[in-house]
Amino acid sequence: MNRFAAVMLVVMPLAASAGDWPQFLGPNRDGTVAETNLNLDWKAKPPKVVWKVPAGESFSSVAVVGDRLYTMSRHGQRDHIDCLDAVTGMEKWTVDAAPTYLDTQKHGYGPRATPTVHEDEVYCLFPGGELLCVTTAGKPVWNINIFSSTGAANPHGEYYYWGLSLSPLIEGESVIVQPGGNKDNSVAAFDRKTGKLLWKCGSDPAGYGSPIAITIGKQRQIIVPTGQSVLGIDPQAGKVLWRYAFGNKFNATCTTPVWAEGLLFVSAAYGAGCAALEIIEKDSTWSVREKWRKKDLQNLFATSIVHDGHVYGCHGDLGAIFLKCFDFKTGALKWDERQRNGRVTLLRAGNRLLVQSEKGALQVVEASPKGYSLRCELPDVLAFKAWSTPAIANGRMYVRDQKSIVCVDLR
Repeated sequence: MNRFAAVMLVVMPLAASAGDWPQFLGPNRDGTVAETNLNLDWKAKPPKVVWKVPAGESFSSVAVVGDRLYTMSRHGQRDHIDCLDAVTGMEKWTVDAAPTYLDTQKHGYGPRATPTVHEDEVYCLFPGGELLCVTTAGKPVWNINIFSSTGAANPHGEYYYWGLSLSPLIEGESVIVQPGGNKDNSVAAFDRKTGKLLWKCGSDPAGYGSPIAITIGKQRQIIVPTGQSVLGIDPQAGKVLWRYAFGNKFNATCTTPVWAEGLLFVSAAYGAGCAALEIIEKDSTWSVREKWRKKDLQNLFATSIVHDGHVYGCHGDLGAIFLKCFDFKTGALKWDERQRNGRVTLLRAGNRLLVQSEKGALQVVEASPKGYSLRCELPDVLAFKAWSTPAIANGRMYVRDQKSIVCVDLR
């Protein structure tokens, strides 16, 4: 196959629906499942595995729009964009995108980020900086490298570096990424139709978490977790509005910020901890103020969930792993529970947390500050390392490990 070639089996346009999951962590990038009437009582009605298909090594999650699933995987010595039939798991097309990637510590081959689907395009960022736009039928549109396009250095080969992992954010006509340069080129926006560089700003090293877009008053802001800070950026002007120092010695802020209930929640492991921040505008000047900050919740790669005045998150990096609940307004600990299956990733559907362990178990846990309550479990759905965040679309839950993608029917 050519370096940038596509095998196209289906060219039908997408059928959008309210149950779509078009990007990392869902429509709002906060892990919230909007669908109701999901089967979350697995003791009374055990869910069925609809399909399980082999997949190349990857830490990429999936995006689902209509009856199409998009992900990224290793194919031999190349990394690809893959499109599957979301109902059957059959391959529809695959695009050869970039050389495969392996970090110096050899945690795993393949892509880290998740595709972002917007209208008729799919946007994918690969660990070596390759940013591609293809149509939903698998036709290449443009292909750039965010390091060479912005002048930022590629840290590949450094011992404490694991490859670009953020999932591209579409904001208006821009696609937002973070090359991590130190000369006003840490964060960059590219024209989503052409790949042309629109602006760059900030001078922090790259983190691994994905950016989000929020609106405060009349000001739209892009919130970017870098390696040593959290930035608020005006997406029209490409200007840093505020900077909050936050990070660890490895530049490993790997989770996505959560904007909820008037506060911004950020967390990282390796000693960084977490914080709830107020974003304030006074006399046309923006700043942030800590509502609270503590070390008791340190997310490694799983983004926390905020629900009904409380934050739920996975705490721990190399030691014991806990699922914890805190009061979101005060930071007071409500409960913690040691996890027997290692690190976990989270989604929320109603008042239930859907928990996936890195060893492959799926669980339903009550999202309540009253105490930890495991409602039901499906063991051994996946195998270690199941680090990819789950996705739920149109009544189906999609999960993956380093060898397979699995579809579980929650209808």
